[in-house]
Amino acid sequence: MITLSRRNAARLLLGAAGITVAPRAFAQAWPSRPVRIIVPFPPGQANDIFCRLLADKASEGRFRANRVVTENRPGAGGTIGMQAVARAAPDGYTLGFGSLASLAINPAIMRNMPYDADRDFAPVIRVFQAPLVLLVPKDGPRDVAEFVRKLRAGGMNYGSSGPGSTQHMGSELFLQGIGAQAQHIPYRGSGPALTDLMAGSLGFVMESTASAIPLVRDGQLRALAVTDTARRPQLPDVPTLAEAAGLQDVTTFGSGGIVAPAGTPPAVIETLHQAFGEAMRDPAVRARFEEQATTPLAEGPAEFAAFLKAEQAKWKAVAERGKIVIE
Repeated sequence: MITLSRRNAARLLLGAAGITVAPRAFAQAWPSRPVRIIVPFPPGQANDIFCRLLADKASEGRFRANRVVTENRPGAGGTIGMQAVARAAPDGYTLGFGSLASLAINPAIMRNMPYDADRDFAPVIRVFQAPLVLLVPKDGPRDVAEFVRKLRAGGMNYGSSGPGSTQHMGSELFLQGIGAQAQHIPYRGSGPALTDLMAGSLGFVMESTASAIPLVRDGQLRALAVTDTARRPQLPDVPTLAEAAGLQDVTTFGSGGIVAPAGTPPAVIETLHQAFGEAMRDPAVRARFEEQATTPLAEGPAEFAAFLKAEQAKWKAVAERGKIVIE
């Protein structure tokens, strides 16, 4: 006898409805209530900021009658929120704002993942990509050359928004590139790490452009480099790591997008992609992203999946070189 869990039975029934019964009718009847996006990080971080922009704009369009709401469910490097998405009914009403960390880095470094990043989610749309900024205290090193000399002398620490975060692994990739080591101090979110950096308790932090730019413009922190292939117009005087340190291959991009639980009907995935894609093409939304030195995207499910596969391989190699494992 074969027994099915309630969740798997629902997936089979909904999958059948989406594929063989009446996908067009299903899509037309959907949504009939608010759509929820779980953000697996604290409020105020880049993923939260961008998800709210997207949700607000989508609520003015295809979801006008029902709205799109966001829910922050942080913890454990994003795995708590994404586990909730993986376990949700595959009906299109519960989505996740998947980040590079939760969908590509965590699978590379965590021994006991509470979800399978490949099997438990259906990519909908990738909406942004942005480099990190190498930040030091405002009275810290004035350029990368001085910074690297101090770093190689030993005794420096750095902060991140948590173990396995893009900030953590981007820092490790940088350290591997210059052949240096530093003590990692993980925090529960970017805010506390940046506060300690401003107080001089940390040597450096690699942070998203969305969080870094306001602090740099206000003179509270100093930006030494960006982890990009070219300078960003919003930080024209800040060189790339390739320019400043000869690190041609050390590029790190934070990225994120919408995913649904695996088994969500294809008709609903397509409706979601169209609705969020329309929101991302809005000039005002694109301008808000670009103000944060962030590239707005409207990448489809197949392209999003291919991006994640390539990033998983990249960060697995970084983790193996650095012997980075999270139990």
